[in-house]
Amino acid sequence: MLTRRRLLAAAPAAALVLAASAARAQDTVYTFSTAVDFTGPFADVMPSWHSGHRAIAAWWNATQGPRLGTRIVLKVHDMRYDTSVVAQSWPGILSSEKPVMYLGMGTPDLVALMKRLPEDKVPMIMPTAMVGLVWAPDRWGYSFRPTYSQEFAALFAHLQQALPDKRALRIGTVSTQGRAGYEDQVKGVVHLANTYPDRFVIADQQWVDDSPVDATDQIRRMASHQPDIIMIGATTAQVVAVARARKDLGISVPIASSSHNGLTEAAKAIPLADLEGDFSVFAFAPYNQPGLAAADAYGKYHDGKGSWGIVAAQAAAQTLLACRVLEQAIAGTGKGAVTGQAMYDALLGHDYSETEMLGLTPTLHFDRSRPFPAGEVRAKALTVRNGAIVPLTADWMPAPALTKW
Repeated sequence: MLTRRRLLAAAPAAALVLAASAARAQDTVYTFSTAVDFTGPFADVMPSWHSGHRAIAAWWNATQGPRLGTRIVLKVHDMRYDTSVVAQSWPGILSSEKPVMYLGMGTPDLVALMKRLPEDKVPMIMPTAMVGLVWAPDRWGYSFRPTYSQEFAALFAHLQQALPDKRALRIGTVSTQGRAGYEDQVKGVVHLANTYPDRFVIADQQWVDDSPVDATDQIRRMASHQPDIIMIGATTAQVVAVARARKDLGISVPIASSSHNGLTEAAKAIPLADLEGDFSVFAFAPYNQPGLAAADAYGKYHDGKGSWGIVAAQAAAQTLLACRVLEQAIAGTGKGAVTGQAMYDALLGHDYSETEMLGLTPTLHFDRSRPFPAGEVRAKALTVRNGAIVPLTADWMPAPALTKW
């Protein structure tokens, strides 16, 4: 039973809670419209992917928003990774939500919105790497990652420098013809070899289906050209097929994949032992990097749905960059006056340090020349060592400079 003394003692604490709640109720709220895919090709990884969005938004609202009198809200849309769904949904999103930022997912968002975003004055940040096909100035859709080819170039440079006989690294490529984005990854690496012939050479190129039943014949032909590494930037099914063919043929050439088709995904289909010595490379920090501040933030503000891993890390980096851009926009306009134009200007007007990005990315600098970070490209990689997926290096791996191909 509460006595009058206890009621009086509790009153100050209750008043503080009410005051804090009232203060947050006066916060300026900004919307980040967010694309997800719970019913399309990425449905199996989306719980973890989207958990990266939510955890970083919750972290920012709890730790950064109060000093700015601002909160962000994620308005989530299942776009099914479908260009037509994005195109049909966008006018309604624009009019009803009035977002200051759009968090896209991938190619469908680029195809549907790349020409609209400059007119609608809403910038977009992507979690995936880019391709040379969209390397053009004055875009409003940016990624915190460079092109896939540049990410691969960072790994290939690291491997070439480690060769005992100091020769050119011999690269074999496996991809799908007729898919512009997949072909572009290969074209970028061919451009790398043409730009640095003393460091890289294309040993062989093989073309397979998106989901090949078997790749033994193609890998047998490739093996005769003695590649040092096999690049596969398209699908997880291709990585699995090549790994199986490699085992059947008794060869040990390592595979280099990206984040979306990398080691963690391939290990769901084949034993991790069959991926020993393989790599996946991307321009953000591995989820299992020791001391990663972003992992700590996720662990504290994670809502229990999904789990920390490679896809959560890239969604977290995407969301964190948008949050940091909002901070800079508020500094420039005041908390109640941020628009999509202000966000765009802030994205291009400031560098975003590795510390600000909680270790998830190197320092980022954007300009109008390309829809991804300008300056030196740096990446990190995972490898399978002694039956475990571990970071390849502690430091960022620099990529040789590449012009547009």
